[in-house]
Amino acid sequence: MRVEFYGLTFDLPAGWVDIASDLPEGSPPTLAKETDGCGAIQFSIAKYRRGEKPNVDFNVLRTFMIQFCHNNSIDVGHITNIESDGIISVGVLSETGDQLTSAWYLSNGNDVVFMTYVGMANDTDCLKELGVAKAIVSSISF
Repeated sequence: MRVEFYGLTFDLPAGWVDIASDLPEGSPPTLAKETDGCGAIQFSIAKYRRGEKPNVDFNVLRTFMIQFCHNNSIDVGHITNIESDGIISVGVLSETGDQLTSAWYLSNGNDVVFMTYVGMANDTDCLKELGVAKAIVSSISF
């Protein structure tokens, strides 16, 4: 189903819900499976409001992602770039120990979204949830 979530629009499968109200105050917008989930998707959203247009491109998103990788001990060699329907994204996937982490920076040139999926590594259900996170990324519009 197509949903609007904190100013973003994307496809969200049935059974996924907003759990931000269950988290500590100040937590970012967060989605998880209502039952039997093993991970969560979180969003940080920066919307252009006024002033000089930022003109975000792949180089800007890649710089953000490299910093994220350095802060989280992730190999920057795993960074990928995608452009689709006017949305550019830079993503990374990492499995360290028992944690599976995937992160994406997306932009329409003005607005930026940072989205993460964190779950348990080597878990079939979490790999399926990662597939959901990837589908959400590919369906996001600003």
